[in-house]
Amino acid sequence: MSRRRVVSIFVVAAVAMATGFLVAGQAKVQLLTPSNQVARYQALVRSVQELEASNADSRQKIAALRAQIDALEAAAAQRSASTQALQSKVADLRARAALTPLSGPGVEIDLADGVPGPDSTGGSGYQVNFKDVQDLVNLLFAEGAEGIAVNGHRITPLSYFSGSGGEVIVDQGPPINAPIKLQAVGNRTRMEAALDDPSVLPDIRAREVQFQLQVSFSGGPDYSLPAYDSSLETSHVSPL
Repeated sequence: MSRRRVVSIFVVAAVAMATGFLVAGQAKVQLLTPSNQVARYQALVRSVQELEASNADSRQKIAALRAQIDALEAAAAQRSASTQALQSKVADLRARAALTPLSGPGVEIDLADGVPGPDSTGGSGYQVNFKDVQDLVNLLFAEGAEGIAVNGHRITPLSYFSGSGGEVIVDQGPPINAPIKLQAVGNRTRMEAALDDPSVLPDIRAREVQFQLQVSFSGGPDYSLPAYDSSLETSHVSPL
């Protein structure tokens, strides 16, 4: 065999070997690629499943938190309603106790002494006395007054009247004398009708005739009464 032929054989063998390696490599690549794709797909599926599980857990936590928030808001609303009701009740009690200013429609009454004259009661029948003021206050409250002031002094449910002759003492205040002014806020129509009724306040009506005791009243759309300005503790209490 000639040298040239041997060389040719070696060249052919080398080419065949290289071609074999190349074909084997390509075959290996073609075999591994689908496997890698499956692995990547499986990993992606696992990631999606884990994410969905995490989202589901988060949704459960969010739902639980929302339920807690709803419960807290409901409790707060209930406490708020209770607080508002309590505040309203306290405000109403303070108003009834004359501890807050009051304004609105009402009436104003002026009392002044009359003219001295023959008097079987001791000579003071022409003077305004504490019973006159007390009777008027009782009448006004009975006819819808929500608040009353005497010479600017607010009357409370515990107020009492005393005095002698033409001297009038309200609660523990200083003595006052006529002319005396009463202001009442409340049902103006009812109070005016009662004050205009000749059958009420018979003692005052009789002394108006006998001694010209001066009693006048007027109604108005807006009177302002101050809050009670003294202690609620009294040394003596009597019904109005």
